[in-house]
Amino acid sequence: HRDLTQASPSPSPVTFLTGAVGDGGSVSPAAGLCLNCWSLQELVNRDAGNYLILVEKILGKAKEVQEKCDYDLVTPLALLFYYAVLCAPHFPPGSDLLLKAASIYHSFLTWPVPYCDIFRELL
Repeated sequence: HRDLTQASPSPSPVTFLTGAVGDGGSVSPAAGLCLNCWSLQELVNRDAGNYLILVEKILGKAKEVQEKCDYDLVTPLALLFYYAVLCAPHFPPGSDLLLKAASIYHSFLTWPVPYCDIFRELL
């Protein structure tokens, strides 16, 4: 029996995506990404700096998805990135995350329809 009055520790942003995608558990990768999206607000409520770390991790997963041609993760990952960027309080002036994202997502434009359409809209 768990005491619900005590706050449970927040997952770190580093393990946030890693645990849901490709961990071999019973939760599908797409479902894990949806759960991550649902949990985003809680993570940011605890520390707004988590958004930048999360965006970095999403970009790393996007590159991995591209290398493995994992079509199942394209849409959920694009939506998670879109949500994270929209909700980010700011990007530091010297940050190259958006340029890095543009570079990674531009290469998805060569993928078949409907996947290339997702990234055309995202860019």
